[in-house]
Amino acid sequence: LKKRSSPPATMAFRALNPIMRQAARPAMASARPAIRPTVARPMSGLKALYPMFMDSNMKYLTFVFAGAIAVEFVYGNVANMMWENANAGKLVKDVDWSKWAEDDEEEEEEEEDDDE
Repeated sequence: LKKRSSPPATMAFRALNPIMRQAARPAMASARPAIRPTVARPMSGLKALYPMFMDSNMKYLTFVFAGAIAVEFVYGNVANMMWENANAGKLVKDVDWSKWAEDDEEEEEEEEDDDE
């Protein structure tokens, strides 16, 4: 097997490669971030909640069901409030029934008089 000769540009690059690496080392060293000691961080919120609510199966199920009931209660009240605000004046509770009231007492008295 015959060894192929490298083109002149490749030979020049191979010769300059160690020199370029050595020249670049100080610049690369200053660009590296300084190693900082690890600082103890406070416990995250989820890690604090784990022993309180998710430590056992019963605690977890109670947390899930109580959370679902609370969310449904709040969601239902907010949805009703939005519906009532959007339809104000059109709902049965907004009707002034005194305008439609009949004098039932007079009719009842007339019926009692007819029966006697």
